[in-house]
Amino acid sequence: MSLKFGIYLVEQRIVTAEQFCGLVKIQQESTRALPTLALQKSLMTIRQVANVLEAIEGSPGKDFQRLAIEMGYLHAKEAEYLLQVQQSTAETIRDLAVECGLLTERQASVLYLHYQKNVSKKGSTAQSTATGQQPTSPATSTPRESTSRPKQPNFRRRPTIIEKQNANA
Repeated sequence: MSLKFGIYLVEQRIVTAEQFCGLVKIQQESTRALPTLALQKSLMTIRQVANVLEAIEGSPGKDFQRLAIEMGYLHAKEAEYLLQVQQSTAETIRDLAVECGLLTERQASVLYLHYQKNVSKKGSTAQSTATGQQPTSPATSTPRESTSRPKQPNFRRRPTIIEKQNANA
């Protein structure tokens, strides 16, 4: 869901594609890896994790979770639990956009509510158009500070990712 919100921000021209890619990169870097979580939750030993990682090198296309189950180190429910922990601890695109200074907290809240309404109404948009109702326009509720370009990010504790735009400024 978080990536879809980021795509929505790009489509609405709230953030640029480069800024979105930067947010995704930060999100991926902040997400804890499954082998690390397996060790932290005491579901696997260091030797088991090493064996799975070694097997991944010899089996392209297989992921840690699948191989750990196949090798008998994890049960399916344990692997699912690790995924849930990983997803619940990952920073959202919405929070990262605020942290990096692309959006204020208020803008993020308003845009996310608008996004949720649009996503849930996608199926009913065709029906409302057929009955004569106009779908809500994203431009009417998008709180932008500038109409020319999205605001440049302010990476307080994060590395600068978008160097191309900073050089042009």
